[in-house]
Amino acid sequence: MKKIVSLSMVLVLMISISSLALADDAGVNPEDDLEFDVETENGENETGDPEGNETEEPDGNESEIDDDTEGEIEIMNNTLGAEIRLLQLEKAITKNLLKGERAVAVLQAMGYNTSRLETILDEMRLVLEEVQAANASANDSVQQFVDLKSDAKKLTTEFRETIKELLSDEKIKELKEQIKEIVGEELQNYSKKIQNRIKQFNRNQIHRLYGIIGVTNESLGDAYQNGNITMEEAKSQISKMVNMMTKEKKNQIFLELKKEKINNKDYADEEMGDAMLDFGEREQNRSQNRSDKAKNENGNGNGKGPHNGK
Repeated sequence: MKKIVSLSMVLVLMISISSLALADDAGVNPEDDLEFDVETENGENETGDPEGNETEEPDGNESEIDDDTEGEIEIMNNTLGAEIRLLQLEKAITKNLLKGERAVAVLQAMGYNTSRLETILDEMRLVLEEVQAANASANDSVQQFVDLKSDAKKLTTEFRETIKELLSDEKIKELKEQIKEIVGEELQNYSKKIQNRIKQFNRNQIHRLYGIIGVTNESLGDAYQNGNITMEEAKSQISKMVNMMTKEKKNQIFLELKKEKINNKDYADEEMGDAMLDFGEREQNRSQNRSDKAKNENGNGNGKGPHNGK
């Protein structure tokens, strides 16, 4: 009976350790929600999700914040976590701009009127500039992330729907073949920046976990950050360490991890609640400001030109 109880405690601890707030470039992140995937009328996904996941379509409520966003902001309770989410958003928008620009060029060569699509891309460039200017250390960094992700998602949906109005299913498939492979040095640089920050963030979490279990050791976190072991291997080693401790110590660690998880969820709930206050009004103000900026730039004779990444 004691062995069963002990095994149950180890399993609970492993689940608790696995649920520790970690950043994962292949998990929940803004890129999943903003993947530019033109669909035909019969629902075939024409570009797909690079991670092999289904991209959830917006339900038509343009001011609604999706559940994934609340999950994403759980790691934004420190500057490094906020930097990760803003960088992921910046990469997603940049990727959509590159695909959108290529799509417009292809459609123009086919003789289509792309003025509406170009207008959407112009506003998307302005959103990108705002993401690049966002301060990860600011008190309102979560609100900025929520607002700008919502804007980018709305524009991405509008771009897709406009293409579907212009083209038949067959033409969409032709377009897909010409825009599906977007890699480029710019996106690769984003991926490297994001991955480096993710490793730093997760290393910090490993050390915080060490503090909870009462072990002073930097080798595991360093081995993970240097790429010598995976996060799963690191968590497995920590679980083995905990398994050797007394039942009382295991209970203490479990309660600390549970408290941490609750605190992260409470933080996300509170930040999301704050972000929802006056959400629609802020959305209208941002749209108006961008419209005014575009008019001023056109009035000064400035062309839209290509977008500029970091």
